[in-house]
Amino acid sequence: MILIYKDSLNLDREWFPKIQFPGEHRFTNNFEEYMSSYVDVKIAFTTYRTIQDFTTSTSTAFSGFEDLVNQLSSVSLFVFAFDSELHFYHWTIWKQCDHPNVHWLLTGKVNDRDDMNSRIIYWGDWFKSTVNLYKILPEKLAQIDPYCTKPRMFDALLGSPKPHRDFVAASVKKHGLQDKFILTYGGNWKDDEFYAKDYFIWESDVVVKDPVLIGTANRVLYCDVLAHLSQVIPLKVFNDTAYSIVAETDHNNTLSFFSEKTAKPMMARRLFVVFTGYKFLHNLRSFGFQTFDGVIDESYDLISNDNDRYTAAFEQVKRLCEMDQQDVYDQIRPITEHNYNLIMNRDWIAYAAEGIQRVINSAHL
Repeated sequence: MILIYKDSLNLDREWFPKIQFPGEHRFTNNFEEYMSSYVDVKIAFTTYRTIQDFTTSTSTAFSGFEDLVNQLSSVSLFVFAFDSELHFYHWTIWKQCDHPNVHWLLTGKVNDRDDMNSRIIYWGDWFKSTVNLYKILPEKLAQIDPYCTKPRMFDALLGSPKPHRDFVAASVKKHGLQDKFILTYGGNWKDDEFYAKDYFIWESDVVVKDPVLIGTANRVLYCDVLAHLSQVIPLKVFNDTAYSIVAETDHNNTLSFFSEKTAKPMMARRLFVVFTGYKFLHNLRSFGFQTFDGVIDESYDLISNDNDRYTAAFEQVKRLCEMDQQDVYDQIRPITEHNYNLIMNRDWIAYAAEGIQRVINSAHL
């Protein structure tokens, strides 16, 4: 008998139909029952850091996520822990839950740590949810004309202030490229209230859902579909610019976090230059995507020093600003079509579920 712990209805809806558990098994969302049961094998799935939606009397049986994972690890053959974010602080979490039977469902990879990557299963949650929005609204995505020449060269919709974004904004000004860019950066606070006038370029058909708009993580209704503001593709901006700057959420050199910021230019069939952590493109290619080395010099991706990497990346921005757009489109079209088809058509839950299945199968139950 296999006893399987779950703390989310979403696991029932989206994940368990794609996973085969060998032999006789049953599920429980009761933590205390799971911990105390005497069965041959226990396997735990926790979405505690993402979408936990079971409310049970046992929810106070652990003090927090790390304690939950450690307790589950102590009685389980495997623990699968889901997290749709990936930041430097995760190293502290992983250190506190460093058990060989704990596997992490994460939206990225870590660098130069085979011991960690062997326990990371890539979960393209931000790719899936952003794609799903436009599967509901295909007419919106169809408004993008990816291969016609544009009046400007780059969009740089940089979001909230961070060092890698500071570099981009300063470099555009330093090199006198303002007329070749559509660039937004930062916002304004007044009397403890955020004003987004200079922070966003609003798409039509967007209605703010959250009571206070703080940033792009806020929820909106886009054509009556609930989404994060950050997932709304800037159609007019993309039709006015040829290429994209991707300044991802995290810029730490120990990991790569793939969010909607990376998804949107691929869905729009665009070339992009990234300003983020070391080996970001290397890690993106590991999932089957293609990038633009050969059209531009992407060796910047393997430069470990931040300033040197950003400087080398911006050299490619400058180079593209001098190249003929139509010539570039002709070269990148096989790449951008490949990326579009992959991100739009891959079942991102099935892709991650295959990783879970490999781990379960490894036990030869």
